[in-house]
Amino acid sequence: MFLQGQKVGKYEIIRSLGSGGFGSVFLAKDTWLDIKVAIKVPHKQSQELFKLLKEPRLQAALNHPNIVRMIAAEKEDKTFFMVMEYVRGKTLEKILQKDKTLEIGLAMDYTKQLCAGVDHAHKNKIIHRDLRPSNIIVSEDGTVKITDFGTSAWLQNVPYASTRIGSPPYMAPEQFQGKATFSSDIYSIGCILYEMIIGRPPIFDPDPFKILERAQEGKITPPRLKNTQVSRELDEIIMKCLASKTEDRYQRPSEIIRALGEIKGEKHQGSELEDILGRIRARERTAAAPCWNCRRHLPLRAKVCPYCGESV
Repeated sequence: MFLQGQKVGKYEIIRSLGSGGFGSVFLAKDTWLDIKVAIKVPHKQSQELFKLLKEPRLQAALNHPNIVRMIAAEKEDKTFFMVMEYVRGKTLEKILQKDKTLEIGLAMDYTKQLCAGVDHAHKNKIIHRDLRPSNIIVSEDGTVKITDFGTSAWLQNVPYASTRIGSPPYMAPEQFQGKATFSSDIYSIGCILYEMIIGRPPIFDPDPFKILERAQEGKITPPRLKNTQVSRELDEIIMKCLASKTEDRYQRPSEIIRALGEIKGEKHQGSELEDILGRIRARERTAAAPCWNCRRHLPLRAKVCPYCGESV
């Protein structure tokens, strides 16, 4: 594993950012481009290269403000690692550990951004399969970023992903049975929104089989009964996400965005999803941002880099 100050190719390790079940993440400096990046080192280094490349290839296929950008996959001294965009902020898990719950309007905003990223992934035939607070980063400016696509699957000409994998408190009933679909991510979104306003997932038990049993039977206490500040409309949205049958849930994340917008009286003119993305991009451009290609700073609100001509 990497150590502070160690040089790995053109990358200089600054410090560890944490470790999970699938890998360790480090903050590093790209000494050629003079930028900070996040480096993820999978624990299973003995796998064949095509298996190690699965995660970075899936994530690299996605280009969205609410998804952590995959920059490269490399191998140095027999160690395989991924190079990703470094997001200065905290995971939603750490935020909830400190604050327990979030103000309802903020929870709705985070959910809209989460849905925007998931909607983009689904349009590219990719399901995440492990959406949970620890895999969601909230940047210092309030932008939600989805990360960790290690358990993701590409659903192309197949009805579902057959591997039984995920985090039990956020898994849909069909996911326990090895039949994860796009709708399984919808269920996970409902779990995360529930936790943000109640302080814990809708079904919490150390025994995964008990979680499955209650989820199948729809034994979930509506959030309105636990938090009187939850409106009837928001309660219905959450419970629809958490329906035990896939056909009873929202079918696309964009539908959740629209439903949450209607609570605030927002009129749906054109694509509300595009409006959200536009506002996120505008927020990210409040300071001079670098061009993704040549890394030179862009003029505010520039759509084309004046130095290399690439669209931004």
